[in-house]
Amino acid sequence: MFFKPIEKKEKLYVKIADQINKAIQEGNFKIGDKLPAEREISAQLGVSRASVREALAVLEIMNIIEIRVGDGSYIKNKASNFDFEIKKMKNSSAYELIEARIHIETLVTKLAIERATEQDIADIEHTVVEMRRLINDEDQLEEFFKYGAMFHTKIAEATHNEILTQIATSLLEQSNHPLWGHLNMKAILNYEVRLHQLQEHEGILEAMKQKDMEKAEEMMAHHLEHLTNLIFD
Repeated sequence: MFFKPIEKKEKLYVKIADQINKAIQEGNFKIGDKLPAEREISAQLGVSRASVREALAVLEIMNIIEIRVGDGSYIKNKASNFDFEIKKMKNSSAYELIEARIHIETLVTKLAIERATEQDIADIEHTVVEMRRLINDEDQLEEFFKYGAMFHTKIAEATHNEILTQIATSLLEQSNHPLWGHLNMKAILNYEVRLHQLQEHEGILEAMKQKDMEKAEEMMAHHLEHLTNLIFD
């Protein structure tokens, strides 16, 4: 057993990443070795698979491991300065971020329906048009991601409430949440994921045009919950 249970009060994914890194440094795993499956690591540590997945994503960002879809996680390098690199991740949990967004963005969507001008709706629609234009171009995934995030910021701006706009922008700014950005970028490598995101954005936009608050709120919550399930299930 390479890992030991973690105290729940600690930021889980950071502590998990630290334990895996230490196991590598101590020679329990060598470059090229395959890590145990997420389920096994989760059981040994006594934490959720979602937290393990966040930790593995952090290690991939740090170029310590390579995650091969459908295969597993392989040791790629030893960390030269793990503590310094992990601090650059800003200790931001992707799971907590989505949880916050579900509560905030459903409220924002309802208020935007009440206050949005024709220009606001046009600005939101522009992001959807751009996502549709880019959906088949795998060389433009960062642009697709950018317009996907912009869809949400434009809805926040349509509330005409500076505080809500600042909060939403902070939650959506990729530089503030590198772990979330990494996980989302990996997800949209799949065309079906991109198509589903686009269709959900189109549905939310249509509900906003119809001023159907209940449907728009429900669709926004479903959209963000789907992102959670996509990344962590």
